[in-house]
Amino acid sequence: MYAGRPQRIFSGIENPGRVVNVCFVIVFLCSTLLTWRESLVLEGVYLTRQQNSVYNIATELDRQFQQSMGNLLFFRNAMRYALRNPGTSQHLQEMEAAFEAVRGRPFWQIRLGMNLNMPISGVSDDFVHNNHLLRRDPHYISAELDASLAFSYLLQLADTHSPLSRRTFYVSRAGYYVSSLPVDNSGQILTRYTSHISRPDFIEHTRHNNRERGPRWKFSAEPDRAQNNAISATIPLDYDDSWFGVLGMDFTVQAIHDFLISSLLSKGRNGTLLLYDNQFNLIASTAASLSAAPALTPIQLADVAGRMQIQNQGVLRFSHNTIAWSKLTHFDGFLIKTNTINEGFGSEFGRVSAVLGLLWLLFTLMLLGSWIVIRRLVKNMMVLHSSLSWRANFDTLTRLYNRGAFFELAQANIEQCRLMNRPLSVIQMDLDNFKGINDSFGHDAGDRVLFRAAGIISQALRGEDVAGRVGGEEFCAVLPGANLEQAAMIAERIRARIHEENITITDAITLNISASFGVSSSLEDKNGNFEQLQMIADRRLYKAKAQGRNRVISRDESQ
Repeated sequence: MYAGRPQRIFSGIENPGRVVNVCFVIVFLCSTLLTWRESLVLEGVYLTRQQNSVYNIATELDRQFQQSMGNLLFFRNAMRYALRNPGTSQHLQEMEAAFEAVRGRPFWQIRLGMNLNMPISGVSDDFVHNNHLLRRDPHYISAELDASLAFSYLLQLADTHSPLSRRTFYVSRAGYYVSSLPVDNSGQILTRYTSHISRPDFIEHTRHNNRERGPRWKFSAEPDRAQNNAISATIPLDYDDSWFGVLGMDFTVQAIHDFLISSLLSKGRNGTLLLYDNQFNLIASTAASLSAAPALTPIQLADVAGRMQIQNQGVLRFSHNTIAWSKLTHFDGFLIKTNTINEGFGSEFGRVSAVLGLLWLLFTLMLLGSWIVIRRLVKNMMVLHSSLSWRANFDTLTRLYNRGAFFELAQANIEQCRLMNRPLSVIQMDLDNFKGINDSFGHDAGDRVLFRAAGIISQALRGEDVAGRVGGEEFCAVLPGANLEQAAMIAERIRARIHEENITITDAITLNISASFGVSSSLEDKNGNFEQLQMIADRRLYKAKAQGRNRVISRDESQ
């Protein structure tokens, strides 16, 4: 019986706690989304920086290789010129005479007087004759010796050492070689020459293996070095459809290692640099040793290899590390830079990310604290609002609607019933001799009588009926959908229950009360409003009192 529009009007916002929750969830999601977006931007900048870092170092390394390869091409052009235009100088004549004198020895070394050239070391005619790759062509031997002499002059006069290269050499098929790091005239000559012609980078320059006659890069080992591992860049020396030998330059792994460390430290970067050849063989790294270098998993190598088929540089993010790579132009390989999660957190971007995460955490904690406080404030406000709203709409003694709220709800019900073509009845009731109860037993007794009577009224009405206290001891009820006979039956039920009720005033005093009722219906006056129906019911109420009280009158005498 308490449902209706006044409750909705005076209840405020429905479920304000849920509104607060939704607002805070939206704020939390927005803050998390913004933090996530900033982290993505920061991650993108970090990955771009890693890619740029490895690209810059790869470019510097490639520049060193390019310079060395340019020297080799210059030496080859100089030797081809000498082959095409053999000289007749005294030095060449001395060289030819010295060669004829020593060519039958197991090993030999020729150097002109006053150390004008780098020494030319070689092996015997028999050694050359017994190896199918070697050949001393009598038609070209003089011209090739002239070209080799020119090459030795250049090695003597020019600075052929780059920060990476260890030596520059020419190995001839005619059984001799020239090196920027010569050996004494001893048995090492035979060992060194045998090592040169057995290396893959010599064999691969045959006409069959290197048809395009281009440069070759090889990762190889030299047993007579303290640091065995080295990269060799070699190119064939050809002229007039004849292959004379191989020009080459060695780059030690230690030198590359030092170069990579210097490049990494000079830019203030962390992580590890790894140099691979095109077969994914690890050549050098910035780790203390190759065994200490972080190994890439087969899946990571496969991902990098697949990406390198499409682009020359890039970066990949894995669960435990970041891998950036860049191909080298003048070396048949690529440079990789790996950064672990710990290294990433230790970098500038890691610190910024940590600050960003800390700010998000602090904001979330503040948001949570604000949510708890505001929830409590809203809860207290709603309790206060509910209390004030109840006091504004209900009578505190009888717990029925007060006069203002009841009249508003009654008018709304009568309009709704008129629109739905439903009847509506009004019961006007008044407690008999109530003033005498107050005078005889006091206002406390009167309040107890009013409270008990209101309880009986509430219990007797239907679920959609509405009752209110409209005067001191006067009550009124609106019964939507009830005709006059139904309303009279309900009024009679209320009257009987009130009359049967025994109300204890004190331990020794018990009161029996009664009430008089007037009933009206909208069927009697279809155009009447609530005030008109109440006036009719009130007139019949007074007739009930005039006829002896404790009765229900629902019709006028003329009816």
